[in-house]
Parts: sequence; C-alpha cells; structure tokens
Amino acid sequence: MKMKPAVAVAVAAPERSEGTGDAGAVEALRARLAGPTAREHVVLDFLEDDLREVRAALAAVVAYVANVEAALSDGDPSQQRLLGLALGGKPGDRIEELSQAVASVRRRLAQVAVRM
Repeated sequence: MKMKPAVAVAVAAPERSEGTGDAGAVEALRARLAGPTAREHVVLDFLEDDLREVRAALAAVVAYVANVEAALSDGDPSQQRLLGLALGGKPGDRIEELSQAVASVRRRLAQVAVRM
C-alpha cells in the first residue's frame, strides 16, 4: 500500500495592530450601536470575548491536527509519539469548547442584530 504524503495548509489571519486583539472586528458596530445605555457596549464586549474564545479553541484544534500530520508524515514515526498524540492533547475538549463558543457567538450576533 503506497502512502500519500500529508500536506498541511495554513490560513493566514488578518493582520492586526499590536495590542488590539479582536477589538477591530466589532468597532464599526460599536459606533453604530452607540445608544443612551451601556447595554449595547456590554453585548459587544461579550461578543469580543466569545470571538477570542473561538479563535483560541480553533487554533488549538488546528495545532493538534498539524501535530498529527507531522507525526504521520515523519519517515519513521515512533510508537511513543503516535500514542502521545492519541492519548494526549485533549482535542475533544477543545472541539467542545469551540462548539460552545461558536454557539455563544451566534447568540450574541442575534442580540446585536435585534439592536440594529
């Protein structure tokens, strides 16, 4: 059986200014929703936090997959390395976190849409 080489593809994230985090992603909405109460800003703050959680969980899953691909493409993968990847890293936990964070982003987006 001939093995196919593994290829990893990285998607470049949009460049951000140092220290801005993901604040730029919702700044236009923050200006548009500037109302007499701080409620809109609180929802946007939560949305920023949710987006940060999605990004972190997704990065952890991507890193795990990249580690698996690197181990499999190694000319002589060790049993120890494969077992370590199989038993460690807890990718299932990160996928669950990702799922919960995406659900939270969807909820926040609905809240923002109602306020528009």
